[in-house]
Amino acid sequence: MKFANDIAELVYQDYRGIEAKDYQEKIRFFEHNRQDIDKLPYEVRLEMSLEYTVALFEVGEYQQYLQYVDRLLRIAIEDNLFSIDGDDIYQELLFRKGCALHNLVDFAGADHIFSELIKIDPDNKIYTQVYFKNKVSQLRYEGQKARSFIIILLMLTGVIVGAELLVIIPFFDSLTQVTAVLRNGLFFTALLAIFAQEIIMRHTAHKNIRQLKNN
Repeated sequence: MKFANDIAELVYQDYRGIEAKDYQEKIRFFEHNRQDIDKLPYEVRLEMSLEYTVALFEVGEYQQYLQYVDRLLRIAIEDNLFSIDGDDIYQELLFRKGCALHNLVDFAGADHIFSELIKIDPDNKIYTQVYFKNKVSQLRYEGQKARSFIIILLMLTGVIVGAELLVIIPFFDSLTQVTAVLRNGLFFTALLAIFAQEIIMRHTAHKNIRQLKNN
């Protein structure tokens, strides 16, 4: 490989001496040697940029990862760069983008990414699993009003229990049966709502997965 000068070659040699999974050191090295890295051959710059971007994801710097990944995805498409050392770099970057969006609570954005990945590789179990997890999280997040209603029911159950212990049993024993029915009714309604919501969300996620794989 031909380098522009000896300094550029030394920079690359120093970089290659970093342990493969020492992500923090890769980030530190890349950010402290940007000017010298810019003088490296295109293929080397691209290789280091890819590893730097992946390192950002691995240390949890999801916002920074998202700032770089779209540019690399465009390069992968424009240069037909879909495989490095046997790994599908385009799918790897796209998968991490979806995970980054999920971790930043952008469930809708992650849903779009994971949907595209399933269309690309319908048999990939990991894509199916992350899509399912994200879709359930998205539906749960969107269903916060229903959750609030369930919480209110549980709080009312607690209020009734307190009223039974402090007022009903000591002073209005004849109302014990009525309050017990009301308490149990509210509690089981809340439980039923929780289970129903979870079943509906999971059914919806599975249904969407089947639709994506059949497209």
